[in-house]
Amino acid sequence: MTTTVLIVDDNRSAADALALVLRRSGYRAESLYDGAAALERLAAGGIDVVLTDLKMEPVDGMSVLRGARELSPPPEVLVFTGYGSVATAVEAMHLGARDFLTKPVTPTQLLERLQALADPSAEAASEWSGRLGRQLELLAGVSSTVLLRGEPGSGRGSAAARIHARSARGERPLVSIAHPSRIDADTLAAAGTAYVPQVDRLPPEEAATLGRVLDALPRPEEGGPRVVASALPTWSAHAGGPLYYQLAVLVLDIPPLRERVEDLPALFERILAERSQALGRTAPRPTPAQLERLQAHHWPGNLREAAAVCERATVFGGEAFDLADQPGRTPADLEQGFSLSRYLEDEERRLLEQAIRQTGGNRTAMSRLLGVERNTLRYKLNKHDLLE
Repeated sequence: MTTTVLIVDDNRSAADALALVLRRSGYRAESLYDGAAALERLAAGGIDVVLTDLKMEPVDGMSVLRGARELSPPPEVLVFTGYGSVATAVEAMHLGARDFLTKPVTPTQLLERLQALADPSAEAASEWSGRLGRQLELLAGVSSTVLLRGEPGSGRGSAAARIHARSARGERPLVSIAHPSRIDADTLAAAGTAYVPQVDRLPPEEAATLGRVLDALPRPEEGGPRVVASALPTWSAHAGGPLYYQLAVLVLDIPPLRERVEDLPALFERILAERSQALGRTAPRPTPAQLERLQAHHWPGNLREAAAVCERATVFGGEAFDLADQPGRTPADLEQGFSLSRYLEDEERRLLEQAIRQTGGNRTAMSRLLGVERNTLRYKLNKHDLLE
């Protein structure tokens, strides 16, 4: 059964853009631009999920939330909030909102939240099979602080979401602390899990702020949130100092895709099914010979690279599973005339183009995805003639 989503935002272009993303991903999506129209539509029935901005006039998002929760059965409600109105978002959760997203909202964030709403206990079996899946289950059953270490794209964020969803705190929101100096105390008080992504990339002043924030939190058994952080495999006490010891209570190293290629067939099956539905196409499956070569591939981009291969195959056909000519692969042989600088320039441009596709060109989201400052991102986009 297809989920019907109502998006309510007085920013028409933002509402329509999100609706388009959802339709392409297999949802039925409608967009409205004021609270009064949203209440009328809700009364007509047939809405499964409401995504509403809080700050609208004259009928605001809190009124939309109340109207939605009075229905029988009530649709799930996610609220959008800008920086500075997080306390209002916390109030919304007390009124029955399922979760909130801080603007700007990326398509990936939105789709992940909707997937969690549909089945918060759903297991991406192909990502978390065997020993790793059992370890995540063990972590979900305790309240200790967890440090997830792994390469970019290995699934650290998905692992954190799984730990949260399977825990006793799964009914409370998972709040991301990307900028510790901006976090609101009420936000953390309402959280079930506080997730600190890429903690190893925090500048020193933000790392110091995070340490103070964590020290001030009540313990989980006292009603405080459970803390989960992620970092590169190389992050250690030498690099992290006191903050490392605060976070490295239970450490789980998530292996890269090349070290769990036994998961590849099921992973491809799941991603191809998702992309087939989203793009309205019949996705091919790799032949046994192609699958053997795929399992021998190094997968430098981990799960993100696997998802990109599946999307290319869904659009262009089964030949996309033949990776010999795919950009971004490490050359098997270094021959006369090879240029390391040119190769790295080509790889940098490829990653920038991929980030543009994944974020729709949202530079804040691109900066976070690539792990670079906004000024550095602008410089690199300009260098590769991708600024516009």
